[in-house]
This record gives sequence, C-alpha cells and structure tokens, in this order.
Amino acid sequence: MRPEERAQRLLQELERHGYRTTPQREAVCQALAYHGGHPSAAEIVEAVRPQGIGQATVYNTITALEKLGVIQAMPLNTDEHTRYDLDTTPHVNVVCSTCGAILDCHAPQLDLLLAQLASQVGTSFESANVVVYGRCQQCQRTQLVA
Repeated sequence: MRPEERAQRLLQELERHGYRTTPQREAVCQALAYHGGHPSAAEIVEAVRPQGIGQATVYNTITALEKLGVIQAMPLNTDEHTRYDLDTTPHVNVVCSTCGAILDCHAPQLDLLLAQLASQVGTSFESANVVVYGRCQQCQRTQLVA
C-alpha cells in the first residue's frame, strides 16, 4: 500500500470511530504513513513540529490509532522509545541488537504456528506481535571487518 493510501486509511478509521478529521490528525497520519518503517512517537513529533503540531496531539492520535487496532506498539528490549508498526498482519519483526534496525518478515509458516498455538491453548489471537533479535547483515559485515 502506498503511503498516501495508508494515511487515508488511518484517517478513515479515526472517522469511522467518531473522531473528527482535523489538519493536525491528518498531518500525524501522514507522518506515520510516510515514515516507511517503525516510527517512534518522538520521530513523529519531530516530523510534524514545523507545522505547529504539539506532542500531546501526536500522542493522542497515536493512542487512538492503537486502540482502534490499526497500528501496534512494539515493546522492544532496547533503550529506545516504543516503536509503532503500521502492519498489523501477523509477521515477525526482526530487530538488530547492534544498530536497532527493524525488518519485517512475512512467513506463511507463522500463520500455521499461530493456528497450532491457538488450538493448543484453546484461544484465538486478535493480533500477533512477534519480535526476534539478532544482527542485520550490515552489522555482521562490519563486525567481520573490525
């Protein structure tokens, strides 16, 4: 999905749940969509600050989107801020423990594993936020050179 479509989808979900579309919310949704990765709230604040949008508006909008299930918070075992994932389909987030890069990995086997787990514990999953840690290819190459 293109960033402009993703931003529009975020806004539509807000509207569908009774939130007014404001220029500020639109700017936050655009910043989230155009980030192209897994942004932190602080990065979104910096992106919309030139438009005069404050931190509270960013956090309120992100919280609303998270409650609606159109973005997910990614609790990471790092010193960084919480990151947000705009892809709410089941996938694995691979986090580089050296540089902090986050890569999405979609694997059909994950759907099978989740179905097996759900059957085993007698539940269903509303979302799957799987995070694994390792070193990205770039950091592996850098370590070999050093």
